[in-house]
Amino acid sequence: MARIDEKAKERIFVALDYDNMENAKRLVEELGDNISMYKVGLESYLNTDGKLVDYLHENGKKVFLDLKFHDITNTVKMACANAIKKNVFMFNIHCSNGSKTMKEVAELVKESKSESLLIGVTILTNLGENDIFEMFKSKLKLEEIVLNLATLARNSGMHGIVCSPQEAKDVKEKLGKDFVTVCPGVRPKFTLNADGKSDDDQTRIMTPADAIRQGVDFLVVGRPITKAENPVESARLILEEISEALI
Repeated sequence: MARIDEKAKERIFVALDYDNMENAKRLVEELGDNISMYKVGLESYLNTDGKLVDYLHENGKKVFLDLKFHDITNTVKMACANAIKKNVFMFNIHCSNGSKTMKEVAELVKESKSESLLIGVTILTNLGENDIFEMFKSKLKLEEIVLNLATLARNSGMHGIVCSPQEAKDVKEKLGKDFVTVCPGVRPKFTLNADGKSDDDQTRIMTPADAIRQGVDFLVVGRPITKAENPVESARLILEEISEALI
């Protein structure tokens, strides 16, 4: 059995994408001390009336509140004020809110003396080049759009961004190692098909080890663990992959 570096546990959020509290609690209890950080997204937050966040905090877990706020500036600020009160480890808004909103939210976090990381969502990892062209008729490459949004976020005082692992290295090189990268679209080796691709809706993917080597700070992993026949074993294998990259 490969060795698991304890630091590997500080690099992975497991996505609790469930429609009820019972299933989410069951997984957290099953994974036990193997996983210390969890992502709570729209589905689980709404279906548990936000109580899942409280449950995780009561059990000593760190929370990434992944609600991707996107609205007019005042509405986003009020939503973020609520996230700040929950004292989560990290929460996010869409970079496409624009610099005005990002700056005001960053200032809100600062004024609140909050320790929560404020992260900007760039381009969702289930979108590819064709999707971007369809929506915006843009001739820019997807990576260029991500870097531009990341630059706006950095200049607005945000702590980092959500992007795919494929863009993380360039973001780190251009914007600095201290600018946090949070990456979904992570698919461990044991879930990939013969062509090295994922069979789900993620298009810009990378293995955990390769993502860490690209400079990714935090990985977000859902289905490879939550839909696995043996979630504990799957989590262990992913932690081993991360440990391999940290050597």
